[in-house]
Amino acid sequence: MPSAFRRASDEVAPPTPPQGIVITDSNLNPILQMVTWLLLAITALMLCFRFLTKFFLKTNQRFGWEEVLITSAFLAGLGESVTILVPGGEIWGKARSDISDEELATGLKVQFAGGLLYILALALAKLSVCAGLTALSPDSGHRRMTSMFVTVVILWALAAFIGTAFQCGSHGPWETGDDVKCIDRRAYLAFVDVTNIITDAALIALPVVVVYPLKMALRTRITVLSFFSVRILAIAATICQLVYLPRVFETDFTLRGFPYYLSMQFAQFASISAACAAYFWPFLRSLRSGLISADNRAFTSQYALSKLRGSARNDTSGELVSGDSSKNRDRSNYIKITTDNTVITSTRGQNQGQGSGREEALGSEGYMKDW
Repeated sequence: MPSAFRRASDEVAPPTPPQGIVITDSNLNPILQMVTWLLLAITALMLCFRFLTKFFLKTNQRFGWEEVLITSAFLAGLGESVTILVPGGEIWGKARSDISDEELATGLKVQFAGGLLYILALALAKLSVCAGLTALSPDSGHRRMTSMFVTVVILWALAAFIGTAFQCGSHGPWETGDDVKCIDRRAYLAFVDVTNIITDAALIALPVVVVYPLKMALRTRITVLSFFSVRILAIAATICQLVYLPRVFETDFTLRGFPYYLSMQFAQFASISAACAAYFWPFLRSLRSGLISADNRAFTSQYALSKLRGSARNDTSGELVSGDSSKNRDRSNYIKITTDNTVITSTRGQNQGQGSGREEALGSEGYMKDW
């Protein structure tokens, strides 16, 4: 008898609507918003990490053009992400049948602003890398090459920004009517993405030209170049944009173009993060112990007074002394690695009356300390 009443109540009671965020086949916008929040948080952490390495792990560093450009790139990327998170950006990932004409017009206006900020973020991130490469190499040929690439990036940014801003002349892309005439947006977006890939590939090749001739160990060069090669993730994301670009021009473009807008967020994140990833190298160097062997040519330190391996047999105690230890201790057979990465030796009875150091050669690893 109670089971019969229970069945009757179940038939009469209406189903409970789902609570919280619901992802359906016709509403993928929550995925886009969650991914945007996640990438925005990681980008902010990468920028903080870069400033931490620049100003706290290294000395005598100033807030220069490189930092101004990357900060501006992050702010532009932040603005682009906001266009996805505001109510007007909720149309992306939804079926066109579930969106009113007013909501669509608002969403297209928000997307228009987001497209301009997206181009600014990419261009400023590229210019930030160029500023870092200019400070990295003392060679005038490398500086001219970097200046030429800066000119190319600026021209690309101007063409992409002006083309996006005036794609429909004096009208907005959300307007309709016989007098509204727009350029071939599909061909134009393909042009922007292809040239973006080319400039990103050049930003991977340019550090090879600058870093490879430097007089440092091969292991160090490979380590530095591997951090610059992180930009290949931005190339992969932009290729995904090209693959899904035709969906943006279908009838149900708000839903079918969801992978394109998701790839757009990944491309922006990878471009800004790649400009910060190179600063992992100084950070990893700072994690190494200050007491390193004198014949370790891969990395240097600014903290150590370390015993020469070749003279280890002359001192059975194996005691290591710090840079400001007692003057009564014997410093023979020890080396001092200074902040200028110049090795000064002190051997009893030898080289007396001569200079204690030698001039650093151009392009040596000592020039990497300010990067």
